[in-house]
Order: sequence, then C-alpha cells, then structure tokens
Amino acid sequence: MAEDNPPLGRLLRERRAYHGWTLAEVSAMTGISTATLSKIENGLLSPTYEKILQLSRGLNVEIADLLGPQPVTDQPERILARRSVSLQFAGGALETEFYTYTYLCSDVAHKRIVPIHIEVRASTEAQMGELTSHVGEEFVVVLEGAVRIFSEYYEPIDLAKNDSLYLDSTMKHGYMSLDPKGSRLLVNCSSATPNLAQTLREVIKSKIVEESRQPRAALPAVARRERKG
Repeated sequence: MAEDNPPLGRLLRERRAYHGWTLAEVSAMTGISTATLSKIENGLLSPTYEKILQLSRGLNVEIADLLGPQPVTDQPERILARRSVSLQFAGGALETEFYTYTYLCSDVAHKRIVPIHIEVRASTEAQMGELTSHVGEEFVVVLEGAVRIFSEYYEPIDLAKNDSLYLDSTMKHGYMSLDPKGSRLLVNCSSATPNLAQTLREVIKSKIVEESRQPRAALPAVARRERKG
C-alpha cells in the first residue's frame, strides 16, 4: 500500500527523525516557517520550486534526495558496464591558493562514488579556512606528506602517509598539511545522490568565491584551471 504522504513530505519527516531535528530547527536552517514545514510533511501543501531549493540548501542535500527515489519496477536491473581510467591522477581540476582538487574518472557522469586527488598546501588554520560539509560519506587516504584533519564533533587528528580515515561528510570538516612541502590525499566521496560530483564542485566553488572576497593583502586572487587527462 502506498504511503499517504507524498515523497517529499515523507522524506523530510524521516530526515528530521534521523538527525533528531525539531521543526523549529529545520525552520532556522531553511528560512521556511514551521507551519509551512508541517503542511509539507503532512501532504497539505505542495511546495514551490523556491521552497524546494530552500530545503535543499538549508539541509545540505541534493534536490534529488528530497524528491525521493525512483519507483521500484519489476524490470530487471540494467547493466551499464561503465568504465573509466585516470592515469597519474590526471583529471578535471579546481584550484584555490591552498588546495587543488582533481576529479578522477570525470568522464563518467552520475557516479555514486566520486574519487578526488587533493593537493593540500594550507599549513595553518587560517589558510584552511572555514570547515565545510556536504551530502554523503568519504574515505580519505594520505598518499604523501602528513595532514591534520579537523571535524565538527571530534578533536583534530594527525595522519601520516598510508594512514586513512572515514567520516560522514554531513559533519563539517577540513584538511591542513603538516608537511611544509604540502601533502596529497585520495578522497573517495560516496552518496546515493546521482549528482554528487556537481554538489562537491559547488562546495569548492563556494570556497573559491569566499577566498576571492578576502582582502588582497591577506589573500591573493584565486586561480581556477582545467587540466586535461
């Protein structure tokens, strides 16, 4: 039997329950009144696209997550047989003054796992900047150097070459190099969200915009480039 509530209302209620959020807390995060949120949850109001965007941004989730999964059918699972190769960490890159994020195997769209090679040049907390979060989970392996990993609910932890760490990406986090020459990481991000790669790019672009607003005396202009594989 189908649920009485529409997918968005049901998913909003389930997400609140999972995180232990009250309607008031979700209202503060999204800018949507508690009365409106309650109506959405109970299927009494069909939200506008603007309200869906507010929910997506405020809860830090993809719109696709809010709209729910595709209905299950009796059709057999389609085999995609996709494959992609990245040689020597080559791929599409976004660069700031203190980080270079290279997206590996970037020719495959809508991946549920997004591998990223990160060059960390930030050696102070000021250079690292504000901690960030995004939908999903991530697994971090130190390839070269040593890093200090900051996270919202844990004390900073230092990792050396070949050390690894898993974390929930919805928790704010950040990386700082303990090696003055810089460090290199392989970060595998995963989520059921089909547009995860784009979500991660938007997080990095926001960081680029934030850095570009800093006084030039304190922070030089940020460069962005695209490297071909």
